[in-house]
Amino acid sequence: MDSSNFIRTFLYSLRRISFLFLSIFTALILIAWNNSILLSASSNPINNFHWRSVNIQGMGYVTGLVVSPSAPYDVYIRTDVGGAYRFDRDKNRWLPLMDMFDSSFSGGGVGVESVAIDPQKNGRVYAAINRRNRTFDDNGKLKYKYSGEVMVSDNRGKTWRSSNLGSKNIFVGPNEAYRSDTGERLAADPNQEGLVYFASRRDGLWRWDGKSDWQQVSGGLPDPSSLPKYKKSDGKINKKIPGFTFVAFDQSTRSRNQPTQTIYVGVHGSGMWQSRDAGKSWNNIVGEKNPLRGVVASDGTLYVSFGSRGKKGKKSPRSLKKYQQGKWTDISPDGNDKVYSSVTVQENQPNVVMAVSGKYVYRSQDGGKNWRKQTMEMSAKNKSLTQDVNTSAPAYYHEDASSGAAAIFIDPGNPKQVWWTNGWGVARTDDVTTSTPDYKWLMENLEELDANMVRVPPKPKDEGGADLLSAVHDTIGFRHVERYQVPNNKINPINLPINPDFKWANPKWQHYPTPFPHVAGATGMDYAYKKPDYAAFVGFHQWQGNWPVHGITNDNGKTWTAFPSIPEENVWKSDGSEQYKAFAIGGQIAMSPTNPQNMVWAPTWGTWPHYTKDGGRTWKLAFNLDHPPRPDDYDPKNNDRAHYEALPKAWSNTISPWLSSYILAADRQDPKGETFYYFSGSTFFYSNDGGFNWRKGADSGFPNWLIRPTIVSNPTQQGDVWMSFARNPEDVNGNKLYHSSDGGRTFNTVSSVDTCEFITFGKGKSDQQPYMYIFGRVNGATKDAIYKSENMGKNWIKISDPERLQFPGLTWLEGDMRTPNLVYAALTGRGIMVGETLSCQPQELSLYLHR
Repeated sequence: MDSSNFIRTFLYSLRRISFLFLSIFTALILIAWNNSILLSASSNPINNFHWRSVNIQGMGYVTGLVVSPSAPYDVYIRTDVGGAYRFDRDKNRWLPLMDMFDSSFSGGGVGVESVAIDPQKNGRVYAAINRRNRTFDDNGKLKYKYSGEVMVSDNRGKTWRSSNLGSKNIFVGPNEAYRSDTGERLAADPNQEGLVYFASRRDGLWRWDGKSDWQQVSGGLPDPSSLPKYKKSDGKINKKIPGFTFVAFDQSTRSRNQPTQTIYVGVHGSGMWQSRDAGKSWNNIVGEKNPLRGVVASDGTLYVSFGSRGKKGKKSPRSLKKYQQGKWTDISPDGNDKVYSSVTVQENQPNVVMAVSGKYVYRSQDGGKNWRKQTMEMSAKNKSLTQDVNTSAPAYYHEDASSGAAAIFIDPGNPKQVWWTNGWGVARTDDVTTSTPDYKWLMENLEELDANMVRVPPKPKDEGGADLLSAVHDTIGFRHVERYQVPNNKINPINLPINPDFKWANPKWQHYPTPFPHVAGATGMDYAYKKPDYAAFVGFHQWQGNWPVHGITNDNGKTWTAFPSIPEENVWKSDGSEQYKAFAIGGQIAMSPTNPQNMVWAPTWGTWPHYTKDGGRTWKLAFNLDHPPRPDDYDPKNNDRAHYEALPKAWSNTISPWLSSYILAADRQDPKGETFYYFSGSTFFYSNDGGFNWRKGADSGFPNWLIRPTIVSNPTQQGDVWMSFARNPEDVNGNKLYHSSDGGRTFNTVSSVDTCEFITFGKGKSDQQPYMYIFGRVNGATKDAIYKSENMGKNWIKISDPERLQFPGLTWLEGDMRTPNLVYAALTGRGIMVGETLSCQPQELSLYLHR
């Protein structure tokens, strides 16, 4: 070899070696990034399992937002059911702060009624939530008692401790009426570290110095029980009153080593109250009777929004006013026919004030004398779907994404930046001083969707199968093509009839248009295991009379069509005066694994369980072969007595369409596709003829009065049925895992499991033996975690860290039968989380990481 060839060969080899080292280095960087940056809930892998959020972005009420008055100007938000978040300014994403709380901690999802930052203590934040505070014995069953609590964090929300407000039995309602119009109810004194006030709905004003116990503040403030509508007309507790709505401090009234002297508190139904002696005594300065939110400017000017929700066409006084030198001035920017849900003022610029109402933002630079109005355009497309509106919006955001504003806040670190929240999420403009400020959604890792179910039809990915389908509240659900990409469309069933009682709201429609224009929830979903292009869902319209919503797909969830008909029955009114037509509403649907035309529907309200064998063209009542004898007190006008031969309704399934009870399933391996399973609350039933006739199986030994029993069929073996019984949120103790190998005729408890809340199956090492996943406890554990078994429950491997992640408000587990070590968790108010090993992460993940 001559010298020139040797040099060329050497350089070529050097380049290859360099490229190899660069590739290895890049891979290591990606893995490190993956382990430390993306994770939304648990930053430390457990047995190589990582947990993070499926990328959906939003769809839950962000009811309040506060910003720290000093660097690093931390931004915190509160949500009605999904906990609190802090904004990571460097990475432009949200960090969930309450995933370490379990479902029983707050009775389901973690709702936050108020958030406050201590201006005197960098990193300290307070959050008012509903939480368990004590236990009691209820006829031999140990239960939790819930009440309001103020949690304290000294490290920006990483960990929390109790302030012991719970001992006072204070009511909080983070998901009740006025949740987006009032607050902040929590406020920390800007002049004295550790001094906090909490304005409660039904129990007045409270104060805590961080050392001694909470004390109720009186000094002339009205008795909460004297407020309008404190009790309902029937004498029962009214949880919907706003009560004491906010606390605000006049920072200019400070004394050396003394707390702030002038404090304001809003009392809905009584007006504004002022203290000039640090809360010792109070005077009613009124303004109007119904204050909602307020803020004090640097010169002592108090700005307050007033209003209430009128009923039966009646309008109450609504306004935005300021209080200056003992005088109130109406500065309503756009008349008095709307509620201004929030008001904010610029730091050290007392005349720069902003307010919001619905989809409108108002800004004044002269203390409210003159206003500039802006209509928020926050949807992805215009009404005709022909033109882009806001490029930051996920493609499924429709026109309602612009409405229902809750909070607005001028950033003290950069007064050109203004934050805005509503029922979809959080947006911000980086220059509010321009003629038309550009508000962009900031939704990365803000996942507050209220999910009921996840389904993974096993259509191969390389043949066009989606990662998952979801059934959720508020927006029906999604087809998630990739779990780390925001869905382009939600589920939009065509040919869905409108509710005729709401013709006044839909005068030009016979069917709801697509995209579906309103708020609706899918309560149940199933697919044909052997024909995974087919799936169906059932649910309800959430504001038009609980009207049935439903649909079926034959293309793996790309398009959906409403059932040709739904179950109907003529039933009697409770007083027996007349009959009316009842429709199937919500509940659960199960689909044959081989014949998608064969489905069983167990509705929440309306009819008894029905089945169809023609894809929903006709429905027939399910018959109980082991029915009791005709009642001696049989009355054809008594609906329960008249249905003594029918498959009985399941108690847990009939409580409310907002609650999904998973009491219906299809056997995945019946070769005829005609075996279905059902649980009535105490008795297990099975049908071998497609849902027409049902027989009793096991009818003893099950836990009673639980709202989320779950039937899961082993997708690899016929007649292999499992049941989990999630504890009710108030229950202290969990329940065993139940197993039947004879199609539900008999059940035994699984000895290797202490308690089990939910169970699912995923692909294992062979087609005959899947992996099992449970959320529960094994080997004497004291906290719930997700475990995996590779040998059908003989041994278990922990795959989640219960110290960091407790899956608050868990409603469903779903494994992927195409990919080992891939499992999803549906949550109340925290969207959908996915657990996986590095080996099953998609190639597109690196793109998601670097967006």
